[in-house]
Amino acid sequence: MPAIAPGSRAFLRRFRAAAKTELHLHLEGSAAPATLVKLSRRLMEPIFPDLESVRARRAGPGSPARFLGFYRDVCRLLRSPADYALVASDLTRRLRRENVRHAEVYVSPAVVERIGLDWRGVAEALDAVFGEHERRGGGRILVLLDSVRHWGPEAALRVLDLHERNPWRRVVGFGLGGDEESVPARAFAGVYARARRLGLAPLVHAGEWGGPGSVADAVKHLSPVRIAHGIGAASDSALVRLLSRKRIVLDVCPTSNVLTGALPDIDDVTRRVRALLVAGVRVTLSTDDPGLFGTTLFGEYRLLAGRGASARELGALAAFSRQAALRTRS
Repeated sequence: MPAIAPGSRAFLRRFRAAAKTELHLHLEGSAAPATLVKLSRRLMEPIFPDLESVRARRAGPGSPARFLGFYRDVCRLLRSPADYALVASDLTRRLRRENVRHAEVYVSPAVVERIGLDWRGVAEALDAVFGEHERRGGGRILVLLDSVRHWGPEAALRVLDLHERNPWRRVVGFGLGGDEESVPARAFAGVYARARRLGLAPLVHAGEWGGPGSVADAVKHLSPVRIAHGIGAASDSALVRLLSRKRIVLDVCPTSNVLTGALPDIDDVTRRVRALLVAGVRVTLSTDDPGLFGTTLFGEYRLLAGRGASARELGALAAFSRQAALRTRS
C-alpha cells in the first residue's frame, strides 16, 4: 500500500477506536468463510468444501455475473431461521470488534420465501440476535428491506406485503438490490410510493455497474434519500450537481466495487470519491458484504488513505455516515 500522509495516519488511529456508523451492509454477505464451510458440510453440499474455496470465489477478475452467482450460492445454504441467526451472529461479532454503534443491515424477505422459509420466523430469529447484541451494549442495528430488482415489481410488492402483515419495528427502509440493469427504475415507482406510505425510507442500489444513467433514472423515478454505491455518477458533472443539490447520499463500498468488477482498482474508486466530496456530494463508506469480500469498515478507510485521501476527507466520510443514519419511528 502507498504511504499514508501523517494527518491521515492520525485520523486512522482515532477512527480505529472511535464509535462508528455503517449504512450499506447485507446480512447474507456478512457470513464468515468458516460459517459458509460449516453450512456447506452440514448440508453435504459441495459449494464451499473448505476455506480455500471461499477465497477462490472472492478472487478476481470480478464481474456482476460472478458476484451474483457467489451470492446466490451463499443464500442456498440458509435452510432455517437458525441458519440466519448464525450469520447474524457473525455480523454482530464484527460490529462489536469494530465498535460500530449504529448499523443498517439489508435483509431480503423475497430470498427468504424463495428458499422456502417463513419470513416471520426468520425475522424473529434475527431480532433475537440483534436484541442480544444491543443488550450487551453493542450498539443499534436497524433493518432495511431489500428486494431483488431482477425479480421485478411484483416481487418487490410482495416484500411490502410481508412487512405490512408482520410489521417489525426494527425495519426503517426499503431498497432494491440485485442486477440494476435488469428492470428500469420507473417500473418500481408505484412500489416506492407504497413504501413511503408505510413509513419506509426510500433507498436503491444504482450506479454500481449501471453507470450515471442508472443513478439518474433512480433519482427521477424513485426519489431515494440514499443510493447504495452510486459511484458511477462521478463521471456526469450535471448529475453530480443534482445529487449535491438534492442532498442525496451515496453509500460507497470501495473493496466491493473492485472485486465485483464495477471499477478497475482502488485508485479509481478513491479518485471518484474525492471528486464527489469536492463537488459537495454526501458520501459514506461501508463494507457491503464483509464476509464475502474479506474486508472491514476500518479497512475501507485505510484503503482510501493509502491512495491519498486526506484526514479532512476521511473525517467528512465518517461525519456523513452519522448524519445520514436513519432512525426508528417513535
